[in-house]
Amino acid sequence: MKRIFAVVIAIVMLLSCLVSCSGDGDPIVTDNKKPVTAETTVSNNESTTYLEPMDSDLEALDYGGAEIHILSRSNPEHTGENEMWVEEFTNDPVNDAIYNRNLVVQQLLGVEITEERAHEHIALQEKVDIMVHSDDQTYDIVAASVYYGAPMILQGLVYNLLDNGIDDHLDITKPWWAQYWIDNAIMNDRLYCITGAPALSLTRLMFVTYYNKGLAEANQLEDLYTVVKDGRWTMDYLAETASGVYVDKNGNNLRDDEDTYGILIDNYVNVDVFWSSFDMNILSKTEDGWFELDTGDKEKISVAYDKIFSLIYENYGSYNMETASHNGSADYNGIFANGDALFNIRELLGAETAAFRNMQDDYGILPTPKFDEKQKEYYTYPHDQYSVFMIPITVKDPVMSGAVLEAMAYESYKSLHPVYYDIVLKGRYANDPQSRQMLDMITANVTVDSCWIYGGIMSLPAAQVMRSPIGDRKKTFASNYAKIERTLPGLLKLLELEIEKMDY
Repeated sequence: MKRIFAVVIAIVMLLSCLVSCSGDGDPIVTDNKKPVTAETTVSNNESTTYLEPMDSDLEALDYGGAEIHILSRSNPEHTGENEMWVEEFTNDPVNDAIYNRNLVVQQLLGVEITEERAHEHIALQEKVDIMVHSDDQTYDIVAASVYYGAPMILQGLVYNLLDNGIDDHLDITKPWWAQYWIDNAIMNDRLYCITGAPALSLTRLMFVTYYNKGLAEANQLEDLYTVVKDGRWTMDYLAETASGVYVDKNGNNLRDDEDTYGILIDNYVNVDVFWSSFDMNILSKTEDGWFELDTGDKEKISVAYDKIFSLIYENYGSYNMETASHNGSADYNGIFANGDALFNIRELLGAETAAFRNMQDDYGILPTPKFDEKQKEYYTYPHDQYSVFMIPITVKDPVMSGAVLEAMAYESYKSLHPVYYDIVLKGRYANDPQSRQMLDMITANVTVDSCWIYGGIMSLPAAQVMRSPIGDRKKTFASNYAKIERTLPGLLKLLELEIEKMDY
């Protein structure tokens, strides 16, 4: 009976989620009487098929109604309105896919999933810390941002996912876990957090370049999709193109939110984007599975610094949104949606906002630019607030928590991710197949340096390597990098020694 009910739920899930949005925001509802197979999600004449099966050992489990309590975050700017749990059906495709994913997991494993949300920064860490030091068993799974979650490792609050029986069912080699991320997160034979298909935030927080098609045409730009395909979409190309676009629309001789710009950018998070975009690394892996400073990128990083500095502060078409934020605005999405920027480098999550949904102008999506034309691929940066999953050391049953995570990952891979990707993202560009091709390119080439995962617990957040001196308007990067070269090897050795002391 358990198996039959799970199959029924899976079919209902996909039928309920085949609700899409056309390019102008009007809903398209498919014939919900027509069966759809559980392996395929169909959208806009395209389908994404996931063939890797669930492990048979996982399917055989039954925990007899045990409660699984998830601690997650409450900030929709990073997770969207929903990620781990929703209360009811709403006819929103993502909401309903999450609802049904959890129903399937509950019925499959015989568990009851509940959720508590905390403010994602120190408040979430404090809840886990209090729980562990009180020998409490409240939370079975913690879904924290990677930036604020990783410090819990050295605090001794979470299990090694490759031990403690957790890997009996949690298989980190499966395609529903982010392999590019795991490769850079494993410390020898230890992995204390993981991300992948259950984390919609991992996709939602991938940075892209939005562009206004009307402004591109008005400024007689060549077809930008062709520029990307030809490998010419570089930082220099972006900077030159943006520099030719500025209009003082309100005539007050001030650069403000009412003018038109070549690019909206800031001297804060936008700086981080170019580490991945330019294929640069702070850390690399050693032969024994630990980390070392990647000295091969030193000269390239210095040149990149100059390019980024120039784009933010010296480009005639740039509007530094961090300056705007100090003046009480910094409405990236609103300014772009009003048709007042040619380019806007922001997360995919922006496309879900009301501003974008109500935008009158047509817009397209491009990857973030390459360092130069010699760089072979376009690479994508996910903002370091995406979710990672951890299991506290006081959990009542770590093996069960691992099984639930694996089942949630599999069901997300099979049903939730296709709904979000094929319907919410690609469906929005039904009349723009080139942007849909760009999305495939963007999501296929994501990179995460190990320093973006663990820099915070070494007191050297990767974001500060370039972000801090650029924010301080320092023209040269050399002195800041020299400090890193002096201090980072020692910090890496301390991290290794502290991790090796752990027996959990």
